[in-house]
Amino acid sequence: MHTLNMLWCAHNEEVWLRRQKRVLNRQCMETIREMPETLFVQQFRLDKTTFQALCQELQQNTSLKGTKEIPLEVKVLCALSFLATGSYQRIVGVTHHLAQRTASWCIRQVVDALNHPAVMAKWIVFPKTRQDRALIKQEFQRRFGLPGVIGCIDCTHVALVKPNDEEYLFYNRKGYHSLNVQMVDIIFIYSGWYVIAR
Repeated sequence: MHTLNMLWCAHNEEVWLRRQKRVLNRQCMETIREMPETLFVQQFRLDKTTFQALCQELQQNTSLKGTKEIPLEVKVLCALSFLATGSYQRIVGVTHHLAQRTASWCIRQVVDALNHPAVMAKWIVFPKTRQDRALIKQEFQRRFGLPGVIGCIDCTHVALVKPNDEEYLFYNRKGYHSLNVQMVDIIFIYSGWYVIAR
């Protein structure tokens, strides 16, 4: 009888935890809807309209699905947070009420979905024709007064555990250890100024 009571309690606790996760995710989605557009762009590097279109595209063209506990939108937001900030998965997960292991799983699923050929062809595009590049140059000139520009690059700090050797080379201006990574059109990755020669 004692074993049955323990099993019943464990089952009820699991049901309660699932319900709590659903409530937290519902609250998370309400917070996202209420979040000002500028803050949303700052946090996720996409505007809300583009985010909704991306979620719809991933749902229609890939195997990425949401669950009762973790809606598709929360998975995508978790991955976008991680990709936008280069932060630790645990920190990204906490902001979306997810354990590190779950955040890692969500990030992997979303990145795999983003690598789907139909999605890549629409969302990851580099101007290939002379006309496309000319249009982009005109827009940069018109909006920012920068002539001859077809794109901008940025770097991100990917957080690291403190290295044992020459750790000072990986300590960044933001106060933690990281690798400064630059990526252009996913065909070129440069991950730091420091080369280890032994």
